[in-house]
Amino acid sequence: MDPIISKQRIASLILKENTVGLNEAEQEELNLWRQTDPRNERTYTRLHEKDYKKDLSRYRQIDVQHGLERYRERYIQKKTRHLAKWYWSAAAVVFMMGIGSIFFLQKTDHIPPQESIIPGGSKAMLVLNNGNIIDLSDKTHDEIVTTEELIIRNNGTGLQYATTENATNKHANNYNELIVPKGGEYTLTLSDGTKVWLNSQSKLKYPVALNDTNREVYLEGEAYFEVTKDPHHPFHVNTKDRVTIEVLGTSFNVRSYPDETKIETVLEEGSVRMSKGKEKVTLSPGYKAVYQPEKGIETTSVNTELYTAWRHGQYIFVDESVENILKQLSRWYNIEVFYSNEKAKSVIFSGDVRKYNDITTLLEAMEIAGGIHFKINGNTLIVSYKE
Repeated sequence: MDPIISKQRIASLILKENTVGLNEAEQEELNLWRQTDPRNERTYTRLHEKDYKKDLSRYRQIDVQHGLERYRERYIQKKTRHLAKWYWSAAAVVFMMGIGSIFFLQKTDHIPPQESIIPGGSKAMLVLNNGNIIDLSDKTHDEIVTTEELIIRNNGTGLQYATTENATNKHANNYNELIVPKGGEYTLTLSDGTKVWLNSQSKLKYPVALNDTNREVYLEGEAYFEVTKDPHHPFHVNTKDRVTIEVLGTSFNVRSYPDETKIETVLEEGSVRMSKGKEKVTLSPGYKAVYQPEKGIETTSVNTELYTAWRHGQYIFVDESVENILKQLSRWYNIEVFYSNEKAKSVIFSGDVRKYNDITTLLEAMEIAGGIHFKINGNTLIVSYKE
């Protein structure tokens, strides 16, 4: 067995022994490992001295945000076995990350990253209908536009549109565009009250004033929507490849980056319909729809936390390749990733990182658990696989 996989297996057994208990075969496997090398027994003893339950409690607290609380209340009863399986996997990962300095460093030399990579923050550019560009990171632009019909306000982290009592259809065909660069995030409240969270390296084109005939936006990148309900006037999110998500009033995530072949939407609450030409799929809460040119639209039951936690300040990865993880993180931390060998891309890792923390802790955990090595050179992250 690969030494990395072997260590992860032992870590899982120790965790299980201290929570729900081992069966006879598992206990025998763990005992054999303890007897194989005196260092193993010393490691086992030290692990029992560690209060790793505090680490596990982080996953129990992941639903402190109201949106995730609603999800757990609705979904955990229907998908108990599915959720329990994911939770056990996540718990084992936290445990392995927490015991890294004790267990995984037992026989390997670990060199932490030499520099720090700081997280992103609130930044965006607003392109007005007349072509003017405004840097929203400059908080002096508190009130951008005020007319008899329209008010646009900016507070440095979010942009808010509102129409006045005198509003007509004058602005119905006027579009603005919100551009969030790498290392950025921004929120947007549309004139109908719909709220949008834009992730790094994303663009949203939208009507200045949404009305009875125009509730349509255009997304490039990733965004989370909480759409104001209007049964008579559906809300549409248009993405690349002419894929559209139709909404009546709901909470959902859409991901459609230019450098990724697939388009996906994950539903937390309400109902959405993804369509591509004549192909249409309607989602229920707790499901994901993915469009790929060669496969069409496919749906699966998922743990929505894995796809929406980013807007609550956290990234969660379960059985993801290093390549996919770093592609997501490179947008938020505004870094370029270079692989010195292809094998490093396919290493599988599970773990989490808080968006506003330095990335170093996660990189060290990935080095420990995944057999890979990182070197930071300015804003470039060099990744290699340790044979």
